[in-house]
Amino acid sequence: MNKWATICGALLLTGCVATPEPDSEKVTVLWGDALEMLHCEDKGVVVGSQGHWYDYWLIDDGVLTQGAVNELRNKAMDLEADTVLLYAPKPFSTSVTFLAKVYRCHP
Repeated sequence: MNKWATICGALLLTGCVATPEPDSEKVTVLWGDALEMLHCEDKGVVVGSQGHWYDYWLIDDGVLTQGAVNELRNKAMDLEADTVLLYAPKPFSTSVTFLAKVYRCHP
């Protein structure tokens, strides 16, 4: 009985990876220089993060990375931005975290 309770508890603690909102695929994600964004309207800074200390070993790094990017896109949509400019990822061993500026480049 305790074995099943432990397994069920661990599964409940494991969060789902962020999924993209319907229109968030229209948001462009770039690595680059802020100089490329001179013609764009700055909409702010967003953080996308996936993974936790208790579940990072259950989820593939690629899935965590895609989840973090999906979270950035979703947050960009909330700010009416259409472009995400990524900064270097933050080095965490138990999660994937991106810091980014978001811009509106197309009317």
